[in-house]
Parts: sequence; C-alpha cells; structure tokens
Amino acid sequence: MDQEPYLIKDAGVSPRQIRMARVVIAVLLLSAAIATPLATTPLLPIPGYMSAFGIAMIVVNIILASLLFAQGLIEGKERTIRLGTAYFFVTVIFVPLIAAFPGGLMEASIIGSTSSAVWLWCCWHTGFGLLIIRYATSSVEVAGTTASVRKSIVACVVVVVLLTLAATLGLPYLPEVFRNGRNFFDDSTMLVPALVFGVNVIALLCVMRMREEKPEQLWVMVGMFAACIDVWLTLYGGARFSLGWYFAKMTSLFTSLAVLISQLYGITRLYHSIAGANKILMTQANQDGLTALSNRRCFDQVLEIEWNRARRDKRSLALLMIDVDHFKKYNDCYGHLAGDDCLRQIAQQLLRVINRPGDVAARYGGEEFVVILPNTDTAGARLVGERLLVNLTAASIPHAHNQPLCHVTLSIGVSAMVPGPGGSTTALALAADKALYEAKESGRNQVCIARHESFASAVTPAFLMS
Repeated sequence: MDQEPYLIKDAGVSPRQIRMARVVIAVLLLSAAIATPLATTPLLPIPGYMSAFGIAMIVVNIILASLLFAQGLIEGKERTIRLGTAYFFVTVIFVPLIAAFPGGLMEASIIGSTSSAVWLWCCWHTGFGLLIIRYATSSVEVAGTTASVRKSIVACVVVVVLLTLAATLGLPYLPEVFRNGRNFFDDSTMLVPALVFGVNVIALLCVMRMREEKPEQLWVMVGMFAACIDVWLTLYGGARFSLGWYFAKMTSLFTSLAVLISQLYGITRLYHSIAGANKILMTQANQDGLTALSNRRCFDQVLEIEWNRARRDKRSLALLMIDVDHFKKYNDCYGHLAGDDCLRQIAQQLLRVINRPGDVAARYGGEEFVVILPNTDTAGARLVGERLLVNLTAASIPHAHNQPLCHVTLSIGVSAMVPGPGGSTTALALAADKALYEAKESGRNQVCIARHESFASAVTPAFLMS
C-alpha cells in the first residue's frame, strides 16, 4: 500500500499555490490600474452597503483571528499568534468604525461624526500595517502561549478604545478632514494618507522578505497587495461612494479573505492527511504485519461480534484452528526468512478458500491460524479445511523434515455450534483447539472435528442439529 499521501507534514508552499498567487496579484494590479483613472467617478449610494460590508469584515476577521490563534497555540509559534492579532485588531476597530460611519448602522453617526470614521479608517490601516510588520519581523523561535493570546486580545481592545476616544472626543485637536466638504484630505494634510499608504507598503515588503516559506505567508503577501490597493483607491477616489471607494471596500474584504481561504484549505488538507493516517493506523492495528491477515486483536473482536449475532439469529458459527506441521524443524532447516515466506504462502492459500464477505482468516500467533465462518455448520467448515489441505498439497512447499510427504502440511481442528444463552466464545475456541490437538495426535495433515463432549454444556453442537 502506498502510504506516502497520508503522511502528516508541515507542508510548504506548492508550485500550484505560487502560480495561483501570481495570477491573483496580477489580476489585482490590473484591476487597480483600470480603476485608478475612474476612481473619482461618483456613483449612487447603496443603502445598507456599509452595514453589510462592516458585518462581513467583522465575521471574516474574527474567524481568521481565531484560526490563527489556535494554530499558533497548537504549533507553539508566537509569530502565528501575532498574525492573528493583526486580524483581531481589524475585527475590534470595525465596531466603532461602523458606528461612526453615517449610514453604517443608522442614518447618522452613532458616535463622533463623519470625520471620526475617516480617522478610524486611518487607524485601521495604519494599525493593521504595523501589526503585519511586527509579524513579519518576529523570530520563528519564540514560543506561543495562552498568556500571549490573552495579552494580544486585551491590548487590541485597549488600543481601539483609546483610538476611538481620540477620533471622537479628541476630534477638535486633529487636522480638519473635509475642508472642501468632499475630499478626505487636502494638500495641507497629505502627510496623513502618505503615512497610511507608506506603512502598508513597508508591511508588504517585510512579508515579501520573509525567509520561511509557508502558505499563510504567501497569502498574507497577496492580502497586503490588496491592502495597498485599498488605501490607494480610497485616497485617490477622494470621496465616499465613488468608484474608487466601492472598489477599495471589495479589496479590503479580499485582504482577509485570501488568508482565510488559505487557512481553510490548509485545514482541509490536514483533515485529509489525518483521516488517511487514521485509516492506516486502524489497518495496522487489526492486520498482521507478516501475512496481511487479521491479527489476534481483530480475531477476538470479530469472534465476539459473530458469536452474539449467531446467538441472536440462532445460527451455527464455525471455527477452524490451523497449525503448520513441524514448523520449528522448517525454520531450523531453511531459516527464519524462509519460514516467514512459508507463512505468507499459507496465508494466501487460506484466503483462496474463504469466499464470503463475513468469513475472517487471522494469524493466531506464531505458526497458528484461525478462520471464523459465520452461518456455517460442521460439514461446511470441514469442507473449507479439506479444500485448504488440497490447495496446500498442490502448492507443494518443500519441507524435507516433514516425512514422508516432504512438503508443508497443516493440522486443522474444527468446531461449530449454535450459541446458547449461557455460552461463550471460549467454549467454541477450546473445542477447536482440542480437535486440532487430536489432528496432530492422529498423524497430522488432516481435519479433525470436535467431539460432543468437547463442548460446554451451555451450548448445542451444530452437527447434532443437522
């Protein structure tokens, strides 16, 4: 079995993701180039647009921040927690931003004024850019802790509260935003938008210079391209409800969506890997490594299940216990590697004589095998055993010390019974084991049926009922 696809690794950036990221960046840049000359074109206000946009930003960023916080804690990486902090900051600052925007939640601003929304917008993009710079320049060696997540959350809330107070109560001390009644900033205050745009460009460059290649870094870089375009078109458009303003809002959402989609894709791949690994582990836990038959653990479980089913349906359950004749002499003569190959060949012959889906062949231990045959009486079980002997004789595996036949042979004990109310699987197994012992005592290379007195008194022999 090819197990490679199910290995759980810390996957790097695949060439496919790099190609996809390049295409997305090219589309973003081309769209920005087309939109820039038309950015100042006024469009009609869309009722509820800012409310829907704000709610979408809050939901997307809180989900993304939660995923990154969880990933940082699981991997023990402070850098990932710091990335989650950047998106959590966006979540928190959007609450006062929507409240200050006229038409965001109500017709008029709930807190501050129209200028407050502009300043909070500046705080949003500046703070986010600075946090991305902090993420990109942090050491990968620093361990992430629950306390770190707690401090990040508290710090974000405190900073946003202070910024909100500055943009509302402190508005008289800030530069005038709408001096001409329309544009966000004029020539006298261009230092503010230049600072906002500059911080985002620096953040983009810092992410591009990160050495460790991981999918989240690739898509954070894509998101920062979108963030720079967002700032550029918002400032170039110059007014609310312009084409540039609408386009900028879409790129704002894409800034977070790009990283969120990459996280969800990574989780899906991880789930696929875990599911595959779990399947392999379950197979290994129930399969004998040498013969690929079921192992003793699986045999015990299946026998119990089939016993209960047979008791409920009042049907016969048969068991074959099989032992390789003179196997110690075979190992002494041919070596243990040849002995392992012999057991594998016997297992293949065993699988050829059981055809029903419910039949189970298992390696019981050493050179012993067992077969569970549901809904089978003594005659049917004996027929399976005899077919196995015939097939093995035809295979003619050499065994010089198994005189007089000089090939590998088997001794097989068979028991079958309809489980009674007080019976147990032990009675069935003991009866088959005694029959196996009798087969060996009687000369080997034969099938021996369990006698009536071998069964526990709580059960009824199947062959007496037939």
